[in-house]
Amino acid sequence: MTSFRTKSFAECTFSRHLLLRRWQTTSYQTGWRFRADWFLPEVRTVVTSLATNAMVPAPTAKSLGAARARNGVSIGETMTDFRALFAAAEQTLDVDALQSLAEGWAEVAESAPPISCTDVYTGLATQAHFQRRVHEVFTFGSDCPGAHALAIISVPRPRDSRSHCWTLLARIGESVKGQLHGTGAMAMYKNSAVHVLFPLSESNLCRLVECKTALEALGDGALSPARMKFYPLSASAAATAGTTAASTQGSTYETK
Repeated sequence: MTSFRTKSFAECTFSRHLLLRRWQTTSYQTGWRFRADWFLPEVRTVVTSLATNAMVPAPTAKSLGAARARNGVSIGETMTDFRALFAAAEQTLDVDALQSLAEGWAEVAESAPPISCTDVYTGLATQAHFQRRVHEVFTFGSDCPGAHALAIISVPRPRDSRSHCWTLLARIGESVKGQLHGTGAMAMYKNSAVHVLFPLSESNLCRLVECKTALEALGDGALSPARMKFYPLSASAAATAGTTAASTQGSTYETK
């Protein structure tokens, strides 16, 4: 059994780092969905407590549960992640700490406003809602009729600011929704790119090309030239996209 109770500052620092990495890896292996969202300041506090004192105090566990709820993590995923911590430390699960974690999560979840699925600037899906849908399709794809794929339409970044103005963002959203209406696609805007999850078919691919053209016409050409790449989510999607796309680059299919 690995012991995380330490005797020196150097050993403590190494032990905290080691436990943090083991927890992160174990959490991913047990089902954590979005890796970029795992680390929070409260995570480091929990690791420090367990590494130095071989326990997680109730307030510390409660704080982590509250932070997970504020970030839209479900109670099931939050508790599974916490169990992964003790598995990584090769320690028996602290049931009292787990209860405190759940209490912190519940208090925030009960008082927090509902998480919106719509981005206020574009009217498209929020990043969290889009990622959840991608996860659902990727995980339960066999239950969905036909194959799905991702398309990313990248447009030039603005020269004088970090983001396009809100009026142009609104027009981007209107154009994308209009062009993809009736296709069963879901779209979000992030970092000067429109991300589209769509049922893969020849007609939908044509609609996406039309969507790219429509975006290039916005803002007096401010979004031109745009580039589009396809990312199949399954082997069947790759085969279909491969016969339809003009050129291939590994597992992605790009049009100019």
